[in-house]
Amino acid sequence: MQSNAESNKNSTVTERSSGREMRWIADAYEQAQRVRVQTGERIRAVLQARDETWRSAEPAAGDAETMLKQIRSGKSEGPVPLLGRTYRRHWEAEQEMAQAMRQALQDHPAWPWLEQVKGIGPTLAGKLVARLDATRADTPSAFWAYCGLATVPGVEYRCRTCGYTASFPESYRVSGAHTRLGGRGRCSGQIEVSRTEGVRVAQPKPARGQRASYDQYAKKVCYLIGTSFLKSGGAYSDYYRREKAKLEAERPGWATARRHLTALRKTEKLFLSHLWLVWRAALDLPLTQPYAGAQQDPTEITDPWAMVEPAGAAPESGSSPTLVTGDDEGALARPVSRAAAAIRPPSAPPKRISRTRLMP
Repeated sequence: MQSNAESNKNSTVTERSSGREMRWIADAYEQAQRVRVQTGERIRAVLQARDETWRSAEPAAGDAETMLKQIRSGKSEGPVPLLGRTYRRHWEAEQEMAQAMRQALQDHPAWPWLEQVKGIGPTLAGKLVARLDATRADTPSAFWAYCGLATVPGVEYRCRTCGYTASFPESYRVSGAHTRLGGRGRCSGQIEVSRTEGVRVAQPKPARGQRASYDQYAKKVCYLIGTSFLKSGGAYSDYYRREKAKLEAERPGWATARRHLTALRKTEKLFLSHLWLVWRAALDLPLTQPYAGAQQDPTEITDPWAMVEPAGAAPESGSSPTLVTGDDEGALARPVSRAAAAIRPPSAPPKRISRTRLMP
């Protein structure tokens, strides 16, 4: 009879193997889609007489969208047969990989929850989970750091003339010139350092030639998921709007774009926290209480299963995962339900994590 440790080890090996398969499928899907889009744009340019490379192109009637649809259905090869066949071949490969991704997701531990979250379909879900590995992430903040959503120390600046407030990483060289708060031309004043203690800002993009400390593609996917939440509505969209309204009341000196991006980033971090919680719980791995931000009110963080459409309860299983909280770490862990609703801020900001640590 296998012990719990042996069982967890076997499940971890299986999980990482399926993660590598999902990673390959997601990469193949992305490559096929990229070539298909590039070829489609070339066909569009030929039809619109913007590309003279293909002098032997056959004249074609109709608009570009109609032509591309006919190429996908096999009714036409387009103005340039070689381009048309290339476009159709990669479109078919894209559809095949999308189907393979949907099939692979059926066996993913977090899919029973993900498929009920409004705003994230199998394509975005597959792209994200292909980049992550819950067995290597001991805390939700590991997901954030890997996806480029961790914060770094910063400096806050403020203009005494218009009240504009901005924060930048400590390493940034900031000039005093800025656009007037509200976007009405350049302000006559200068921004000056107003606060240096306790300022955290979004992790900046790496400089040219510098390797990123996070997975840039995973960050892009998280952004796409966040914007999809806003378009489709649902629980995460509601959370974003609450956070944005709170920032509008508490941070009048912030630019509109900054309030939007901050609220969106908090929404993405909350979603990743919930994904981590559901994923780890499904694998019977130890849990810690996730949080959406160091200043977050813990009473606003609901359990993952309250964020699905329609809101449901976590599936039952034979054993409950172990939850270790910040103040009793090292003491006896206590069993909790898979919902793990109680969430509160940590005592320290998340640590940075290597890009390779969470790769399947």
